[in-house]
Amino acid sequence: MIALSVNDFFTNYAESLSLLWLAGGTGSNRILLDPHQKLGNVGYLNLIHPHQIQILGPYELAYLEALSEPEYLKTIQRLFENSNLACLIIVDSEHIPADVKYHADHYQIPLFISQLSGESLMSSLHATLAKHLSARITLHGVFMEVLGMGILIMGGSGTGKSELALELVSRGHRLIADDAPEFYRIAPDTIMGVCPLGMTPFLEVRGLGVLNVQALFGDRAAKKEENLRLVVHIEHMTSQRLQTIDRFQGDYRIRRILDVDIPEICLPVAPGRSLAVLLECAVRNHSLKMQGYNAADDFCAKQQQAMREEQS
Repeated sequence: MIALSVNDFFTNYAESLSLLWLAGGTGSNRILLDPHQKLGNVGYLNLIHPHQIQILGPYELAYLEALSEPEYLKTIQRLFENSNLACLIIVDSEHIPADVKYHADHYQIPLFISQLSGESLMSSLHATLAKHLSARITLHGVFMEVLGMGILIMGGSGTGKSELALELVSRGHRLIADDAPEFYRIAPDTIMGVCPLGMTPFLEVRGLGVLNVQALFGDRAAKKEENLRLVVHIEHMTSQRLQTIDRFQGDYRIRRILDVDIPEICLPVAPGRSLAVLLECAVRNHSLKMQGYNAADDFCAKQQQAMREEQS
């Protein structure tokens, strides 16, 4: 995890948190999170155990304005002189005290206002900072949304990952990241995948160069993020390797990513095989398995039933 400055925080999350920068612009380089810091520095006004992000809502503003003038100024000064303070966010209020704006500029403390409710902002802030603190890993492959499910297509060089991704996009599926998608854990059993540096629409295809699939196929051809649900590994297989594949259950295994078990299926690359169709079927079949249905088990059960009926 890299350090997060207030300026980076605002640049990356202002839209999702509905933030407007009101004052304290010279304090943009204040560090909000550093690599050795733990989450938990967000909360409503607290002068005894101050948070790095102090939130001021209607009750906090009413408390400050109810103080006598000397006590009010003393409290405001105490708030802004705290070395732990990185920024202030005002919520649920159209009234911004002039003294708060003045002290924000004077002490170089960024002051924001959010259009979100206090409850929504708190929830979003915790999720946002937890995301930034999460352990991350970059994997080689193409990350896509296929039939509403996050699929990581992996395979050696020259196996046709990008060509397969392009065909899937042309069939209405969505590209998230080409070549080096980044993954981080958002829950004990959930991994989110994104494209680093916001390069989502771009796909490199040998012979064609770099393509912008969003420009070619429309806005729905690309997506910013998705939960990783299945890994599809494509490879050129020898005849000996093909003979090791279970003809009933297929070549399924488990890949451990960030301490989360992710199902993986291997698809052989061979002339005449439509990998796009096979991958779509793999995703549909995986979805059925998640719902408790296994076609191979059903087939064996029906075959055994038919044999018993024939014997009787």
